[in-house]
Amino acid sequence: MCLNRSVYSVNNPSLGNICFYPRLKIIFLFFLLLISFNNGLAQWVNNPSENTKLVIDGADPIDISAVEDSRGGAFIFWQDNKNGFQNETFFTHVDNNGKVTLRADGKKVTSLSGPEEGPVSAPNLPGSAIVVWKDITLSKSGSLYAQRVTSNGSYVWGSEGIEITKGDNDVSNYSVCADKNGDAFVSYVSKEPDVAGGYKLEVQKINPNGQLLIHGDSTVISSSFDRKNFTSIIPDEEGGAYVLWLEYHNNKSMLLAQRIDSSGKSIWGKKPVEVSSSLHNVILYTVKRLNFPAIYVAWQTQKSDKDIYHQIINEHGKNLWTAGGRLATPQKGNQINPGATIADSSIILCWTDDNGNNKDVYLQKFNRHGKALWGRSALPVIKYKGEQFGQKIIPDGKGGAIVSWVDMRNDSTFADIYAQKIDANGKAIWDSLGLKVGSNYNTLKSYLSLVTDDNGGAIAIFKNKRNSKNNIYGQRIFNSGTYVSQIVGFNTQISNDSIRVSWYSANERGKMKYTIERTAQADVDSINWDDVGSLYSDGLAGAKHYVYGDLPSVTGTLYYRVVQSDESGNIQTSDVSRINYFGAASNVVVAQNIPNPFSDSTVISFYLPDPAEVTVEFYDSHVEKISDMDKNFPAGENKITFKAEGLKPGIYFYRFKVDDFVDVKKMVITN
Repeated sequence: MCLNRSVYSVNNPSLGNICFYPRLKIIFLFFLLLISFNNGLAQWVNNPSENTKLVIDGADPIDISAVEDSRGGAFIFWQDNKNGFQNETFFTHVDNNGKVTLRADGKKVTSLSGPEEGPVSAPNLPGSAIVVWKDITLSKSGSLYAQRVTSNGSYVWGSEGIEITKGDNDVSNYSVCADKNGDAFVSYVSKEPDVAGGYKLEVQKINPNGQLLIHGDSTVISSSFDRKNFTSIIPDEEGGAYVLWLEYHNNKSMLLAQRIDSSGKSIWGKKPVEVSSSLHNVILYTVKRLNFPAIYVAWQTQKSDKDIYHQIINEHGKNLWTAGGRLATPQKGNQINPGATIADSSIILCWTDDNGNNKDVYLQKFNRHGKALWGRSALPVIKYKGEQFGQKIIPDGKGGAIVSWVDMRNDSTFADIYAQKIDANGKAIWDSLGLKVGSNYNTLKSYLSLVTDDNGGAIAIFKNKRNSKNNIYGQRIFNSGTYVSQIVGFNTQISNDSIRVSWYSANERGKMKYTIERTAQADVDSINWDDVGSLYSDGLAGAKHYVYGDLPSVTGTLYYRVVQSDESGNIQTSDVSRINYFGAASNVVVAQNIPNPFSDSTVISFYLPDPAEVTVEFYDSHVEKISDMDKNFPAGENKITFKAEGLKPGIYFYRFKVDDFVDVKKMVITN
């Protein structure tokens, strides 16, 4: 028999804080609510063999990549030939709850007729991302284009995007990144059209409004007849960027680096910095910016065996470790496919050990001086027979990392996808054999991406062929190692003069603290929340119901959330709930319109202490009036509806006036 416990609390100055724990046999009701919640507001599936379908009706999506949206969700980009005769580039967005915020089959990144191919992407300002692709609409050799898209599907840089390259040079390789100010950087390799033509490594900088900031020959930072490829670019957070690339010279593929300033000018002199040794042939590499002015680079070399070397290069172009790089691990055999993440001031490196008969994923943590912190021979991500490979790694926000990989360990023809969380000391937190992420039996899985959920967990996104159809799936893993949030059904509602805050907890284990937080500001991503009260669990495992009563001292549009913390310091935050609260207001109160953003219509609620004539004026982003309204309203709570008919997507304002009272609020119209 299962028991469900409900915790009730009322925050009332006259009553104090009263809690009681009645035993209620309503676990069945809880699971009904959980199912309803998963089919409504939240979309993450509590089953790694099913997963959440994020993109449907694809023909054969390829070049799939995912980047975080800085709000716990992700943007997804891919190339497909849905129309059956040419490739096109699409994108979609999934929020923190697993809800796809665009059309389920994706949206093209441009209005150009195409073809478009080879999308690469990077996160930009919160709620937006940058994508760069090669477009063959207007040029046979192809032009490089860039677009900035938002989570609601809007184009920021016009319907076509921005053309970065023009002319007959063939662009063969490119990379994109963005800095904290929203400026985007693109590095690319171009080759002159004739057979004996030379190679150029070029860069471009684009501001958040889509203006190209580097002009003329200033885009070129390296030019020679030596073949160049595999470029990467990473911002230095001082207005410039670090640029890396492979260059074939004297029968060796060398890893080179250069730093540019905000105008695109090379800082480290005319010759680039040699990162790798001339004795090694570099196959691939990864680069990360450190928490001090420097970058970390790890690369795979080809000799009789494959080895991984790594290096730190400071802001002045000086190699801080051994010249030519330092061997990352003493393991014998082939060490391949390096990946890295930055954890506080340390580096966590992962790779695949391929001894010919087996593949295993290993991890090692290094300090800034290159000292190994997790033993001499590194840590296997799991100890289990089978082949583990194709790993992706992200930070966990607490000095550790989350790793996801492809795993062949059962009788299936095709591999599954697993994940593991490693704490700052190298201890596995989730299932010792790895946590299943994508385990749909005997189906082909590929193009694995891993992004943070901004709450100590991760979202894995991958391609999966099921029932002869290729679609893109996702699975969220919460910091607790569960597939659904431990906070579900979060809700606020008016109860007399107070606000009833309620939620359910799923998979609760051990003692938990729940902190109820409130704010009256609309920008809930960048403000400080006020702590209005706390509740504590009884420490017993199971599903429970919590209720808290809040009597706010402020009125208007209020935002609530609840933060769960356990004894180990793990934190999980609920969704944000918005509610219009007027209480016993003695003044005029104007609430934020709901919904916002909106595409069809929205409702503006307001409170009048006395009957009055109300004037509401509506303006576009150029502060040009588009409509107005004058009407008498009774005392108390009132509502008006604003319709978006004939208006373009964008930012609008409404100005509310009653006698000497004036309030202005912003609203957003989407597609």
